[in-house]
Amino acid sequence: MQGELNLGDNWQNRPKRPALQERLFFGIMLDPDMQEIVDACRTGVINDHGLTRKSLIGSCRFHISLHHLGDHKRVPSPILFAAKRAGSAVSTPPFEVALRSLKSFEGGGPGRKPLVLIGEGEGLTRLHTILGACLERNGLPGNRGAFTPHLTLLYNSRTISEQPIAPIRFVVRDFVLIHSKRGLSEYEILQRWTLH
Repeated sequence: MQGELNLGDNWQNRPKRPALQERLFFGIMLDPDMQEIVDACRTGVINDHGLTRKSLIGSCRFHISLHHLGDHKRVPSPILFAAKRAGSAVSTPPFEVALRSLKSFEGGGPGRKPLVLIGEGEGLTRLHTILGACLERNGLPGNRGAFTPHLTLLYNSRTISEQPIAPIRFVVRDFVLIHSKRGLSEYEILQRWTLH
């Protein structure tokens, strides 16, 4: 019949769309060696506090967020273009980050309080500020509100007050623009910039 859409035999193999709005953000991803170290720390935390393992963040998605660029049904190309221009304008040297403490953040859905490692380092604050200024120059939201650098380990219903951990240190040599396919638990790295 004329006007019918023929999807063919492969319609069931089409790429899945995320169930939730797609997220765009800048962040610092951990390399595989650091992923293993943080994962071992998380295992110790789970055992020490008797937490469940059902809402873990995949270790390949461990990151420290720098700037959130919104949630969208489809990522708008003007925002993507402006974000890439902003990332390309950043100039700052590599720096060390230390993860020194653990705590629960308020928020999240019922039973989904983020349990995070808190990051410290002047370079981290400097990168956040410089990137924020570059975003503002390109018409995007930049340095708004407080910046609490953190790495999410898992989500849990329990609240764990802030406590020190054996410091986890690593050198940040780059940052990335991430397309989070929420609902699919997938990150797509759209672009990577080396610090120099």
